[in-house]
Amino acid sequence: MCGIVGFFNCGSKDELQNAVKCISHRGPDSSDTEWFTNKNSGLGHTRLSIIDLSDAGKQPKYDRETGNWIIYNGEIYNYKEIRSKLRKKGHQFTSDCDTEVILKAYSEWGQNSVDYLNGMFSFAIYNEKSGHVFACRDRLGIKPFYYYQKDNKLIIASEIKSILECKDYNRAPDLNALHTPVHYQVSPQTGFKGIKKLEPGHYLTFKDSNFNITSYWDIHPTENPISEKGALERLDELLLDSIKLQMVSDVPVGALLSGGLDSSLICVLMQKLMDEPLNTFTIKFKEEDLKRQGNVDDSVYAKRLAELHNFNHHEITIEPDIVDLLPKIIYSLEEPIADPAAINTYLISKEAREAGIKVLLSGMGADEVFSGYRPHLACLKADTYQNIPGPIRSTIESIFNYIPSSNKKRDFKYIRWVKSFFNFASLPRERRALLMKNSALHKKEFQEYFVSNLNYEDSLYIKKGSELFSEHESLSYLTKICYLDTKMYMPDHNLTYLDKAMMAASVEGRPPLIDHRIVEFMFSLPPEFKINGNTQKYLLKKVSEKYLPEDIIYRSKAPFSAPMRGWLKKELKEMVNDVLSYDAVKKRGIYNPEYINQLIERNEKGLEDNSQLIWRLIVNELWLRTFFK
Repeated sequence: MCGIVGFFNCGSKDELQNAVKCISHRGPDSSDTEWFTNKNSGLGHTRLSIIDLSDAGKQPKYDRETGNWIIYNGEIYNYKEIRSKLRKKGHQFTSDCDTEVILKAYSEWGQNSVDYLNGMFSFAIYNEKSGHVFACRDRLGIKPFYYYQKDNKLIIASEIKSILECKDYNRAPDLNALHTPVHYQVSPQTGFKGIKKLEPGHYLTFKDSNFNITSYWDIHPTENPISEKGALERLDELLLDSIKLQMVSDVPVGALLSGGLDSSLICVLMQKLMDEPLNTFTIKFKEEDLKRQGNVDDSVYAKRLAELHNFNHHEITIEPDIVDLLPKIIYSLEEPIADPAAINTYLISKEAREAGIKVLLSGMGADEVFSGYRPHLACLKADTYQNIPGPIRSTIESIFNYIPSSNKKRDFKYIRWVKSFFNFASLPRERRALLMKNSALHKKEFQEYFVSNLNYEDSLYIKKGSELFSEHESLSYLTKICYLDTKMYMPDHNLTYLDKAMMAASVEGRPPLIDHRIVEFMFSLPPEFKINGNTQKYLLKKVSEKYLPEDIIYRSKAPFSAPMRGWLKKELKEMVNDVLSYDAVKKRGIYNPEYINQLIERNEKGLEDNSQLIWRLIVNELWLRTFFK
């Protein structure tokens, strides 16, 4: 696990060194740069040592036979298998690290080398003789990869802050990208003008001013018939192999344990492969915070599972100084991502690092691939709801508009869920799939929310989402929903905040439930293996019956969320009144101050749950102040 930066035909050695200093927040195990004066190019790297802790694992790494240099961020879980193949072909190795395996694989198979890799990665290979650059990002987008390209100049990095250090980039916000219906940036947008994300499953090549991006992997949904027994056996086999591979490490490996299905299954399977007790980490909120957020206490399930399997369990009660912590998290996330779950992730990772754990396995991505989000089921139920005559639906929805979603002491989550359902249930199928998330803006809301008259339909989220939804016309509605979430929400939102929040604490996060083989398999199955009747994650739950108690498998889903609703009405109330005051919003010139005032007022009175929209506004404003003064 590392941070990378590369300047090609631009910048200076001093700028490169400053870019490297930006990468690690808590201090890397090592950092180094290599500058090629004759090419006006350079490579930089910081290292969090996971595999081969010796100096032989340091980067940038050089291959004398080919003249290739590599900078690499991530882990290749099957590197020993690939190294064995390469040795049979005559390649010799000077280290035991996976970095050298990628370098030798590229010299043997060229661009096709990425097909051999099972892992999470972003890397760049630079030939010092020709000046040719080959850079690649993993299939699902687990590791971040950013670039800025103009004429014959290219900057690449694992963090945006590194690109900002190069004087060849003129810092500016991308206002078009900020005008989005959702609370995160959709690839290739980042919120920074000119800085883009390399999309998952893609590589780029660059030499002089020749710049090309190519897709090397994608999901190809098919929905082939298969027996339940056959599907269970195959998924069980893939899960065990994925977790075994992702436990490869020369440092202790632990796991996030929420007490829910995904993390519980991962922990039990990990313990089966270990001789010593597994280190598990869970968070716990104060009872008052749980009530204000409308959440249940997951920690009791995590504790019970830990006792059942003798995990070395760490329970952390979350009581952050949110006013102080929020700006730091925004700085670490870099992109304007408005999800308070990043705060939980950072705090639990910080606790793990202090306990001596550098690697944590996580259940991230399972909800997209196996269909675990409540709105997935709600979208299917909306088909039935639409059979009710329109006037009757309108009457029902009007009545619920007058029912409060919360009061000063607690959140009425079932009322909130019903209102959320009504918000998208009468929409056409495609638009329903795009707007099912709580804070997604409908066209009318979008026009009221922003001052600009930018066209809603031209926003990248709507355009790209519509294209993805229509790519496979013959697929079931549910498979299209999961495909949409796996291609957009998972890499651009969930995996982005997971990696950045954990790296801010110098911890590596690994998500074994989205091994690309598992993703390919799940998208080859009929929809009833995802939702069967009212049972979500049906196949994963059936597999879990071998390993977990039924009350953990089949209990109601609890989100991995922070007590945002309570924070906005208490700890962050003064900040809301300050940064989102009428004058402040008007001065910013992006949002409609009258509409924003109404959102805050109706949320404060409990008439509407606008907490996610308000959180987005705070995050975006602090993000603008942090990066653009």
